[in-house]
Amino acid sequence: MEGWIPTKRLLKITEFADKLCGNVEPIHRYIYLYFDKVLRVSMTDGCAVANILFSKEFFPFEKVYKIPIQHLKGLLKGLNEKENPFIRMLALDEGLKIELENMVLNIESENDKKPVFKIKEPILISSVNLKSFIKSLDFCSIQGMEGDLIRISSYKEDVYGYFSGYNIYTYSYLGKTSKSFSIEIPYVTIRHLVKSLSLISDEKIDLYLNTNALLIKSKGLYINVCNNKISDNFKIDFNFKPLEELKINTEEFKKILNKIYTTLPSNIKIYIIFGKDSYIIAKDKNTTITWKLNLKFKYKYLIEINPRKFRSLLSRLKNKVLIKTNENSILFIDNNNFLDIKVKEFSK
Repeated sequence: MEGWIPTKRLLKITEFADKLCGNVEPIHRYIYLYFDKVLRVSMTDGCAVANILFSKEFFPFEKVYKIPIQHLKGLLKGLNEKENPFIRMLALDEGLKIELENMVLNIESENDKKPVFKIKEPILISSVNLKSFIKSLDFCSIQGMEGDLIRISSYKEDVYGYFSGYNIYTYSYLGKTSKSFSIEIPYVTIRHLVKSLSLISDEKIDLYLNTNALLIKSKGLYINVCNNKISDNFKIDFNFKPLEELKINTEEFKKILNKIYTTLPSNIKIYIIFGKDSYIIAKDKNTTITWKLNLKFKYKYLIEINPRKFRSLLSRLKNKVLIKTNENSILFIDNNNFLDIKVKEFSK
């Protein structure tokens, strides 16, 4: 069967697939094209499976065509949409043919099975603003690494994303809910979701619990995300009782951390002292570097932290944030984002 696909639509689908499938596992870098009442595509990173409406204007066919994302990127690179508004596609028994300008992409049929998932009595847990959801998900997960799990849990009537590593706890408000739940999603998939969902123009998305998965739904798009259900409680102190509160400008911090990023090895840790005199200390072999901070506190707090992670987290906060301190934690607050750093030493 023959059909014509808007070039703009294929560009968007390819870009979305590139972000969702990632580069960690090359075996997942494919788009699966098939017909089910309308033309659809599916893709996966091994955990998240996306099903997307591609086009309502295409003739029916029975095969599933597996298309390498990299081949599509090469075919579409530098393409002028105005000069080439449509792309010709032929779905044949022997394979799929995509024609554009002076290029032809032939995909031989291999009887491939597309990534699938079943929607079985999904439970709506929240409807969220997409931009806010992406920013919050980005912040709470950014300090993780491959192999880590990011938690998404309810607390009373709110949904939070949460991760802890070393002595840093990051959590973000994601939305409202009337359901009680707690799940963990692989870090790599969370980062793929942050990047791919950023390409969607919808104002809101819906989040569902779909048996053993998190289901994300928007206009013409379903993403089913694998997860582990967990039952243990949050480690977040929602009843934080501060000894001191101070509004600060993070620009000074960011400038110093940029210098540390350039000056010192990536695996080094730094010490930050908050007190009547506040400063940052970094040691590398027989060298000690000290930066004075224009911050004053009544009590004295010592924290030890990875400067690269701290730099990455602060870059996602506004310039002006609220700091709350007590003998256990230094808490940075910026609207929906919370950065909790554990205190190593405290003195009055």
